[in-house]
Amino acid sequence: MARSEITDEVQVLRFFETGPIDKVEAVFNIVCEKMRERLRDRGPAEAGAPLRRRRSRGNDAGEKEGTSSSTG
Repeated sequence: MARSEITDEVQVLRFFETGPIDKVEAVFNIVCEKMRERLRDRGPAEAGAPLRRRRSRGNDAGEKEGTSSSTG
């Protein structure tokens, strides 16, 4: 069943993929600068912490790698 609600993340990605290049470039530059500020403001304790990785949704990843549990 298809989702009727589009998440914020999907809307952001679609903006960067399909938006007018001048607006996309301006927003990209703003985001880059904000991320640089965040990284600069991180304390030494946070800098060594491992990044969280997103888990994939569904079984697609396991089936593609041949790790599905079905036998036959």
